[in-house]
Amino acid sequence: MISLANKLFSGVQVSTGTGTGTGPFNAIFVVAAATFSAWVEDGLTGTMTGVAFPAGSWIYGNIKSFTLTSGTVRAYKV
Repeated sequence: MISLANKLFSGVQVSTGTGTGTGPFNAIFVVAAATFSAWVEDGLTGTMTGVAFPAGSWIYGNIKSFTLTSGTVRAYKV
């Protein structure tokens, strides 16, 4: 289990279906299995789009924005 106790965040955004998120975010928790059609993250090499993330997954990084293809996520704002 991952704890956000030592991480700073200023709010949470829930996105579902084909929802979008505009950060910055430092963590995303996948509530229901999710895939992304767009993903912008500082320092990312490669792509996060089209990858299936199962429910219960945590994604960490300097995430600027995303668009879901499907699923539900909780995005923790910096």
